[in-house]
Amino acid sequence: MKKTLIALALVSLPLAASADVVLYGQIKGGVEVSKNFTKAEKDTKKGTLTHIVDYGSRIGFKGHEDLSNNLRAIWQLEQKVSIGGPDNEKVFGTRDSFIGLNGDFGTVKAGYIETPVKTANGRLDVWEYDDSAAGLGTYTRSNAAVKRAGAISYETPNMAGFSAQAYVSPSDNNNGDKFSFNSYNKTKDSAIYGAKVGYENSGFFADVAGTYVKNAQAGNKDVGTIPAGKDGYQAVANVGYDANNWLAGVSYQQGRYVDTVGSLIGDKTVDVFDLKDSVIKRSQEVAGTVAYTLNDSLRLKGSAAYGFGIKTVDASDDNVSLDKAKYIQGVVGADYLLSKRTALNGQVGYLEFKQPVPNESSVKLKKGTVGVGLSHKF
Repeated sequence: MKKTLIALALVSLPLAASADVVLYGQIKGGVEVSKNFTKAEKDTKKGTLTHIVDYGSRIGFKGHEDLSNNLRAIWQLEQKVSIGGPDNEKVFGTRDSFIGLNGDFGTVKAGYIETPVKTANGRLDVWEYDDSAAGLGTYTRSNAAVKRAGAISYETPNMAGFSAQAYVSPSDNNNGDKFSFNSYNKTKDSAIYGAKVGYENSGFFADVAGTYVKNAQAGNKDVGTIPAGKDGYQAVANVGYDANNWLAGVSYQQGRYVDTVGSLIGDKTVDVFDLKDSVIKRSQEVAGTVAYTLNDSLRLKGSAAYGFGIKTVDASDDNVSLDKAKYIQGVVGADYLLSKRTALNGQVGYLEFKQPVPNESSVKLKKGTVGVGLSHKF
């Protein structure tokens, strides 16, 4: 431990001496009350959950150093922290962290970076929440294509409002400790490739992003009848306006073989279904958000999302499966600024997921969530 602290101190000395280092972060959390109703075949459960939650608090360090000829070295180290109490998955975890170069040619980063789809599909998610029903959490869920990974990315400079990004995560960064050069591990190619193209001008914006995942469900032991070596992808497109106190936009996304039912709905809500690990063969979704800032303090906002054509890969004749399943979601709420850095938030959200065609695999989920919280940025 002492050696580690000494090493960190030595590393920090030249940084402090030759570059600007910025400490930044957000501490935010609140109270959420969720009422759940789940039904799978004849098995029905319902109940109410009230808990203190974290909305995604984080702390980070970032800096840069001007080199020469408009070339700049950049770096960032960001960590996720939680005020919601002990939780092995939330107490401390890495967010976007990288080192790179920025210049007239654009920006190159290498590190733990979110995929282009993760960047794009969260653009209209203007909510602070933990439970997915209290924001666009189902639409922006994490899966094989929407996550952070060890990767290298290149972003072009802004060219008359246009910009683009390319993203590559090597296979060995997604295979745990099973590196491909050890032939006895017999690991599959798990590389992730992504791209994004965007345009912004006078408040109007539009972007398209896609992520392609080799052997998308290679780490899932319950993949059923998925053909060996099946790759997955997710693509998203946004268009909208963000200026003059208004934000209004719509988004569309589709995916194949990158989700399980558990990742789509949320692991906390599918324990009754017996299809938590079932792989989703395909899905389509649309979402929209409208927000208006009345004055310097109050912002009213609302979002809606609709998923349709959700189909699982049948694991076996004995398991529940989905075909043409859908979900609908709505959230309304407001933010109130107490200062430039501190804000109150409140919202009410509703989520319903169901198998629309009555059959032996009838599945239904209903959830309503009320959230009230406080956030502070530094």
